[in-house]
Amino acid sequence: MDKKEIEKQAKQILDKFAKALEKVEKEYAEESYVDRDEFERVEGISSSKADESSKNVDKSVKSFKQKILDNAPEKDEDFILVEKGSWK
Repeated sequence: MDKKEIEKQAKQILDKFAKALEKVEKEYAEESYVDRDEFERVEGISSSKADESSKNVDKSVKSFKQKILDNAPEKDEDFILVEKGSWK
């Protein structure tokens, strides 16, 4: 088969498929987003306590973070310092 003929057939198939998709009834609304009062999460607050004040920090979240930071070879306050390496 000729390359141009294959391209022509592929285009026809895609065009037919696009027309068929236009006929399919949409199940969901076009716009799908969530409008939130708070855009970012407060660090240390579990999702079940998100509506409470930020003073009530979940102790298990804090201890988990501290354990991770304690295991890190290089850290700076609240962050683990890493260096991007190349594949070997």
